[in-house]
Amino acid sequence: MALIYIVEDDVNIREIETFSLKNSGYTVMDFECAKDFYHKLSDKVPDLILLDIMLPKMNGFEVCQQIREFS
Repeated sequence: MALIYIVEDDVNIREIETFSLKNSGYTVMDFECAKDFYHKLSDKVPDLILLDIMLPKMNGFEVCQQIREFS
C-alpha cells in the first residue's frame, strides 16, 4: 500500500488525517514540523505528502520548494 507523509502542526487535524488514512489501508507517518519531516524524507521518499501551508518556522510553500530541489 502507498506510504503517505503528513506534515501538520495542529495535533487534532493530524490525528484525524492519520486515523482516516490508516483505516483506509494506507501506511502513514505524521510530522509536527518540517525538521522532523526532512529527517525522515532523507531515509524514505513517500508516495504522497499532505503538507500544511501554515507551519511554524518554515511555511508549506518553502517546504514544497525544498522538496522540489531535493528530487
